[in-house]
Amino acid sequence: MSKERELILVLGADGFIGSNLIKKLLKKNKYKIRAFDLFKDGKTKNLKNIENKIEIFSGNFLNRNDLRNALKDVDYVFHFISLTTPGSSMEDPFIDVDTNIKGTLGLFEECVNAGTKKIIFSSSGGAIYGNSNSEFQSEEDNTNPISPYAISKLVIEKYLEYYRLNKGLDYLVLRYANPYGPGQNVVGGQGIIPIFLNLIKQNKCIHIFGDGENIRDYIYIDDMIDMTIQIFSKNTKYTIYNIGSGKGESINNVIKTIQTVVGKNISTVKQPERLIDVRRIVLDVSRVYEEINFIPKITLSRGIMKTWKWINNIKN
Repeated sequence: MSKERELILVLGADGFIGSNLIKKLLKKNKYKIRAFDLFKDGKTKNLKNIENKIEIFSGNFLNRNDLRNALKDVDYVFHFISLTTPGSSMEDPFIDVDTNIKGTLGLFEECVNAGTKKIIFSSSGGAIYGNSNSEFQSEEDNTNPISPYAISKLVIEKYLEYYRLNKGLDYLVLRYANPYGPGQNVVGGQGIIPIFLNLIKQNKCIHIFGDGENIRDYIYIDDMIDMTIQIFSKNTKYTIYNIGSGKGESINNVIKTIQTVVGKNISTVKQPERLIDVRRIVLDVSRVYEEINFIPKITLSRGIMKTWKWINNIKN
């Protein structure tokens, strides 16, 4: 008799990362999936083609009863919900405390009560380390977050260790770089590649904060999800992993690559530098590469090309 498949709960399931994770997990045919999100008007956005293959759970992350019901019989939890961005958190730091931190602590309590085996938390490799003179940032480096959003990510990491030590809740922290690709939000405060491409499609100017020499680690969504699933599937040596490409690109270089891919002249407008923007962040990914022996396959130019094709097929 075959063993019943384990149940995974994905919080933020209809978002960019959550939906891509679910689609990849389904291909493995190893787990049952419960998708938790608000699902406004009862409709899915990124999961509509696979609704019949997963369990849809419409709930509010800040409602403990919803979390309690969603966690029934769950083995693993992927936590992708964040109700703020680095930019929005600067407007009111209390929002992060009242939503992301308090809501996540409620989740941890319910996970303990439900006997959940492990929680996988989406942290921020792009923000948690803050400004540093180092060429690469490793998991052992000091953290110095400079936005309330990043501070809340670090606080949650610390609480995870507290819950492991005191209540036996196992966990895995994945400090993600800057993911991009088809399905990402083309408007808003995060994800400059699809945002830029969407503006170019509409023949609008791109706005750049500062001199454009801020350097980031960009990773195509398929590579990031593959790394996530592989490290999740292992009995890991550590509890914290950087997940990124390990390569740095300035915003100016990203724009040059975009211009080559789309074959258009791009109009840019410079705006004052923002205090929340870290000057340079490139992740040291040797820890995760050594453990899963995985190197990202999609180059920046190829990833931008795939994203550009998707952008041209969506309606604004």
